[in-house]
Amino acid sequence: RAMRVLVLVLALVLPRAALGLEFDPASWMNATRDRALGALTLPGSHDSATQYLSPKLQPGRAGQLPRWVDDAVRLAESIGVPADQLVRRWARAQSARVGAQLRLGARYVDLRSGWDGDEGVWRTHHALEGQAVDEILEEVKVFLVEQPSEVVIVELSHFYGDPSESAVERLATAATEIFGDMLAPYPGDARAALYDAQLGKDYVDVNHRAIVVFEDANVGKRFKLWPRETLTNTYADSDDARAMAAFNRDVVAAFNEKSFRDDALLKLSWTLTPQASTVVRSLNIFEKNPKSLLELASSRANPPLRDFATDAALHACSLAHIVVVDDFDHSSVVDVVLASNVHGMFPKGACAWSAAALASER
Repeated sequence: RAMRVLVLVLALVLPRAALGLEFDPASWMNATRDRALGALTLPGSHDSATQYLSPKLQPGRAGQLPRWVDDAVRLAESIGVPADQLVRRWARAQSARVGAQLRLGARYVDLRSGWDGDEGVWRTHHALEGQAVDEILEEVKVFLVEQPSEVVIVELSHFYGDPSESAVERLATAATEIFGDMLAPYPGDARAALYDAQLGKDYVDVNHRAIVVFEDANVGKRFKLWPRETLTNTYADSDDARAMAAFNRDVVAAFNEKSFRDDALLKLSWTLTPQASTVVRSLNIFEKNPKSLLELASSRANPPLRDFATDAALHACSLAHIVVVDDFDHSSVVDVVLASNVHGMFPKGACAWSAAALASER
């Protein structure tokens, strides 16, 4: 085990070229054909399709808006700034399009999908409305056609806007028609599909390379889409980097326990969540505070990720199945995650960040 830890730590702290670990981020899965999805860690982005957001508030009820939005709107009105401009600063989680993220190595796409009843269109959203969801799915399809060795997980969630069942069926139909034969049908046994099936022969070779996780279980089942329980979502809900890291240390510790569930994929969110106070502080000209969510990610959230992963490796801890970040294209998440995949997951129970060990430290 000591040699395995050493190699992984070196992969995390040294340039890839120094270790002969050069890879094309657009086709990195080609080297993992004999692995199961459950034996890999995938890089991904949080609120993947928010590089463009319109002035229009997201679909749905007021209570479904992020908590900081009401304060941002009142604050903007009080200082004479267009409300959508201030909200957009804190709603944009990504600066690159989904297609670009995939070519940079992302293999998990997070699409909050809201029903705009006025237009009769499903749109991505995060406080404000974004692009049509089918446009984003087309970007994923183009990437999969370009890169026949790759598999992408797309999560469609947060179905705000009170869509009818027929509207939800329209979204499911769009996903199945856009991906066509590339859609990986849900087999009914998540454990076997995620932990026993090999990426190469069971997904790539049969061209089932788009795994669509769908929030509505009833509609999703009829279209053979994967249920939301396929993914275990976690996030710290904090704008403090230390609190977020401590939360994720607990997540990693639980993930490495022998008792952790083996019929789903764990998603670790290395993200900071704006609070009302975050937005207020951003307008204080006498303090040097992040002025946007992208700046919060680039200056405070993303820089500690490599050290966190290195410390996890030193303690024989696997990170998660999916690691997502904001400002994906300016982060180290691809390097960190693919270094973690060099020798795969550590055995369950080997992690020194066990719940008991963490409790004794506190």
